[in-house]
Amino acid sequence: MGNLSENFNHKDFACKCPVCRGEYRIHLGLVGLLEDIAVHFKKRPKILAAFYCEAYTEKLNRDKLSYHSKGKAVNIALDGVSGAELFKYVETLPGVNGLGFYPEENAVHLDTRPVEKKDSWIKEKGKYSPLTADKRAQYGLS
Repeated sequence: MGNLSENFNHKDFACKCPVCRGEYRIHLGLVGLLEDIAVHFKKRPKILAAFYCEAYTEKLNRDKLSYHSKGKAVNIALDGVSGAELFKYVETLPGVNGLGFYPEENAVHLDTRPVEKKDSWIKEKGKYSPLTADKRAQYGLS
């Protein structure tokens, strides 16, 4: 199917803004992680967000050093799989050093940031906060 891997091509990672018209950047290690997820769940993850060009990063009011703008981050969901189940599996994958749980979107953010910057968080009501033990328990992530 794809030109980057069995399940993915460059269009999957293209910026969705009208300014750059599909510019993309992708870390191939991230593609490998997505393939691992596809094999494990026997279905292709739906990429909700991937690369953000400079104009889109500004429009979203995001940090210019975002891992999305470096091609090292994606937000994904899997039809028929809860965000919690997806999160728990992704958390076991080596190389995932940024991991966010988005319960309202039934989605997960994963990125390949440097290991020394490893982090996990939750997005609730549009706000990001650290993923505490209490939040893990609340959402069945433990």
